[in-house]
Amino acid sequence: MMDFSVFQLLQGSDVMLLFTVLGFGLLLGRIKLGSFEVGTTTGVLLVALLFGNWGLDFSAQTESLGFMLFIFCIGIEAGPNFFSTFAQDGVRYIVIALVVAATGVLIAVGIAHALDLDAGLAAGMLAGSLTSTPTLVGAQDAATQQAALLSASERVSLVSQISVGYAMTYVVGMVGLLLALRYLPPLLNINLQEEARQIAAARGLSSDRRRTIRTPILRAYLMTTTEQIAGRSLRELALYERFGLLVERIKRDGKIIEPDSETVIELGDRMALVGFPNSHAHSELKVAEQVYDPDLLEFQMGSEDVVVSKATAVGLTLGELRLEEYGCFADGVSRAQMELPLDKDLTLNRGDVLTVSGERQRLLDFAEKIGFINQKSDVSDLISFSFFFVLGLVIAQFSLVVADMRITLGSAGGLLASGILMGYFRARNPTFGHVPQGAINILKDLGLNLFM
Repeated sequence: MMDFSVFQLLQGSDVMLLFTVLGFGLLLGRIKLGSFEVGTTTGVLLVALLFGNWGLDFSAQTESLGFMLFIFCIGIEAGPNFFSTFAQDGVRYIVIALVVAATGVLIAVGIAHALDLDAGLAAGMLAGSLTSTPTLVGAQDAATQQAALLSASERVSLVSQISVGYAMTYVVGMVGLLLALRYLPPLLNINLQEEARQIAAARGLSSDRRRTIRTPILRAYLMTTTEQIAGRSLRELALYERFGLLVERIKRDGKIIEPDSETVIELGDRMALVGFPNSHAHSELKVAEQVYDPDLLEFQMGSEDVVVSKATAVGLTLGELRLEEYGCFADGVSRAQMELPLDKDLTLNRGDVLTVSGERQRLLDFAEKIGFINQKSDVSDLISFSFFFVLGLVIAQFSLVVADMRITLGSAGGLLASGILMGYFRARNPTFGHVPQGAINILKDLGLNLFM
């Protein structure tokens, strides 16, 4: 009879061990205790600790690749808006980062000195208490750089102590953060639910979808009993300013007229207007007779995500784009995957994505004015992805020597920088570096959990 050992099976296959830990960890992460959920990252970490306690392990290269993919994809997402955001609020972000980092380091050094802890254990505890995976990678990189000064056993012990410190304090740091989020707002008299509802309302979000999607519709009206409209020019009627309705075409005596602001409406005209349903319902045309006329209604309407990339559009407000001149409607705007309020005074940055609806050719004309239409493709530009990934690893090799200390960005900093560059150039050139958001998401999730 053939002996079968699950332990030996897992020990002999890194791939099987990896996905076994991921599967059980992600399953554990979905467990809820009341309003508390373990979370995927914590679940994977706890299961990995359990398997590691049984003596199972896989290569360091597998762990490193996971984090490299995660941090590189973070850079790609941040790239389109990184430099414009940094120019606006860079000083503030730097100060916040320095305060957080300095506070954590000082506390960790103080505790390590008071309790006589090893340097590796203290570094791991710093990373875990801050729930900062990049700090852990930085500590491990620093240990690797000092390899020439340490014996093999000392190097293994140092790296092991870093991992142990991280694992011990990560859960505590996460729970502490959750407790702070749970109990600090009431102490500060802040109602998070109400704040969330107000933000959602300001951004046009609903509770069941990311954003309430509105699609403009085209209707044709016969001007027979609308004396308050007949005899007035489109400028006087101000249908767009008052109701958000655009006049696409007018049919008069069997002939199609392309209207402008000085076109005067006459009795008997057939007028095609495009706008959102509530715009039609609240206009004075709601009492007019609706007609079916193929010459007026056969438009190819559509909706596209337009990326802001032209220098002439960057810095303008949403209102200054004057979408009405193109017969288009803005239905949403996002920045770095975050929905923003649909406000005419919103200033646009390079890389912002506008969801715009309208007639197909007018959409193309508008996209040409401000940037380009975002590709709706499942095909990734793996050539650019690969070479920028290699660029990040090259950047990580550069160092600055101060006295006897070697300062370097490490693999985390190098890959983050190259990812930002790839995302930035992607926002300027529609044919370069396209990676679908779904692919980015799965690489991030898989990479981070693999590293855990």
